[in-house]
Amino acid sequence: MVENKDYELIPAPNDSTLWHIRILTGDFTETVFQLGSIAFNEIKDHFSFNFKLVESPDPHLTENDRTLHGVIARILEDIIERGEKEGWVKLNERKEINEFTNRADHTSKIIN
Repeated sequence: MVENKDYELIPAPNDSTLWHIRILTGDFTETVFQLGSIAFNEIKDHFSFNFKLVESPDPHLTENDRTLHGVIARILEDIIERGEKEGWVKLNERKEINEFTNRADHTSKIIN
């Protein structure tokens, strides 16, 4: 997927801090979605994400459509790869937290 060919970033109309993504090619042309959380898993090259379907010309399209998930994953991969190359996305290894922390009730709890 290529930005401004297969998809475009568009500002969310009611929130200047959010961006929506409009799909420009393929089975989901003119479908607009908003990405939510993204998590990289322990399995190499695997990640998970959630999204909100903002609008679509297909009235039967839902967020459960597996083909749509695949298209969004490829868009997200392009954004992350481009961001790494251009320096505005930095990926770090997740660090394990295995230590005691003090809580508000003055007890200790192990965080894993």
